[in-house]
Order: sequence, then C-alpha cells, then structure tokens
Amino acid sequence: MKKEKQLKQVNGSEYLTVEEAASALGIKTTAIRNYLYLGKFTTVKFKGLTLLDAKEVSGWKGRQR
Repeated sequence: MKKEKQLKQVNGSEYLTVEEAASALGIKTTAIRNYLYLGKFTTVKFKGLTLLDAKEVSGWKGRQR
C-alpha cells in the first residue's frame, strides 16, 4: 500500500527529491523508486514532484547494511 500526501506549500529543508534521497543513502534512484512502490517511504506530492521526508530518509541511513 502506497503512503502519499498532497501539499499546497512545502518547506524545502524538510523534504528530499528521489534523487537527493538516493544520494543521501548511497543507492540508485531505481532502488528508491522500488521502495516507494512497496510503500516503505511516505511520499509527498507537490506540483508534480515526488518528495520524501528528510527525517524518514535519515532514519534509514542507520538501518542499511
């Protein structure tokens, strides 16, 4: 099940794009997109962009490997 929210206004420091999240985690963007499809991250839609919560992404850094 996909977790998704719609925003009308966004604070750029609170959210990351898919590419930024992949870079932060050291994995490919396709891996992030697969995680999104599986519902492992909550996504936020803003003007056609798919954004991820920066705190949620940083929480995944410690879970890797």
